Order: sequence, then structure tokens, then C-alpha cells
Amino acid sequence: MKQAVCTGRVRVVVLAWLLAPIALLAVHFGPGLKMLARDRSGDFLRAADAAAAGENWARAASEYGKAAAALPVDDFEARNRIELSQASARIAAGEMIEGQEQLEKLLTRMEQDPVTDPHLRTSVAGELASANYYAAWIMRLEGATAEEWKAEAEQSRQQFRFLAEQAAAAGDPDAEAFQRNLEAVIRLEQMDLSVLKAQPLPKKCCQCKNLSQRKRKQAQARSKGGKKAEDIRKQIQKGAGLNEREKGGS
Repeated sequence: MKQAVCTGRVRVVVLAWLLAPIALLAVHFGPGLKMLARDRSGDFLRAADAAAAGENWARAASEYGKAAAALPVDDFEARNRIELSQASARIAAGEMIEGQEQLEKLLTRMEQDPVTDPHLRTSVAGELASANYYAAWIMRLEGATAEEWKAEAEQSRQQFRFLAEQAAAAGDPDAEAFQRNLEAVIRLEQMDLSVLKAQPLPKKCCQCKNLSQRKRKQAQARSKGGKKAEDIRKQIQKGAGLNEREKGGS
């Protein structure tokens, strides 16, 4: 009897020992793999935040991109937040068009996701409105036609007006910030060019060069692909949330 019990215990120990590698592999290729991916993404994210704090925007944009790519495929909200930071960094680094396009794609993707955080959606919409404002400012200084730079200002004005009205209707205190940004866009539209030239250039405009020429090429490409500014405005009006102030206010 004792021998049978001992034999049974030995079998249990041996079986557990044999199954241990299988269990470890299950952890490694399941939750463990996700943990490793998130840790790696966190390393890139910390490097990106440090670069952004030092206003090394090109490095920050690169590291944010690596952080987003390293995340598990189902970490949708975390990726959206990181891509928002990356787009903002790209704009500050002088990649205005690339940053705007990334924000537009991000809005489209978030609209297709029914569980998207509305606060985050508001931040993306506000960041895009700010980018349009900066683009209009730069293009005026570069000598773009009124039709060209006013197209950017118009998008910014419509976006900020919508965000301000929706926030006010919800009793959100951030409505005041959106309203101030709306007024800044209107001042830009009405300001004499000589007065604008005397204004200090916003930080996010400092690295942008030849934006007007690049915008013309973008407009030609979009006209061939059938993409219109109205599509972006409708996305924002359909999907913008209410409760978080946009980053990088005008």
C-alpha cells in the first residue's frame, strides 16, 4: 500500500515536471508575450517622452512610432493615444502635412471603433484643428494665395466652432478653451499681413518649410484620389467627443 502511494506521488511529480515546459510556453506565447510587447513599448514611450521634454521633436516622433508598433495588436486605445502624441511631435518637427494626415487617419479609425474614448477623440479633433491653424499661419507668411491658406483656416474655424458649441451644450468648462481658439482663428483670417509678420511665430510653426508648395502637391494628389476637406469636417462633426481640452491650443 505504501509503495503504491509513493509510486503515485512520484508519477505526479514526474508528470508535473514534464508539463512545466508546456505551461511556460503557454505563458510565453500567450499573456507573457503581450507583457513583453508592452514592456518594450513602454521603453520606447519613455524615450519619446524624454525627447519631447527636450523638444527634440524628430527623435520623439520616431520613438512614439516605435512605441505604437511594439504594442500588441489589440491594444487599440493605447495605440491611438501614442499616435496622437506622434502626430503632434511630427508637426512640431516640421512634418506638418504628415502630422495632419496621421490625425485624419486616426479620426477615421476611431470613428469606426464603437468603443473609442470620446475624450480622446476630442483631443484628436482639437489637435487637427490646431494643425490647420498653424498651417494657415505659415502659408500666409510664405505668400500662398488667399484661397490656399483660407482653406486651412476655414477647416480650423469649423472644427473649433463645432467643438466649442458641443462642449458648451454639455456644460463642459473646456468650451472656453475651444472658444478662445476659435477667436484666434478668426483674428488670423482678419489680420493684415503686415501685422501677422510682426507676430512671434508659434513654436509648432518654427520648423515648417515650403509648406505652401507641399500643400499644392497634396491637393493635386487628393483631387486624383477623390479625398475632400469636407470628408474630414464630417468625420469630426460626427465623432468628436466633449470632455477633454485639445492639446497645443492656438
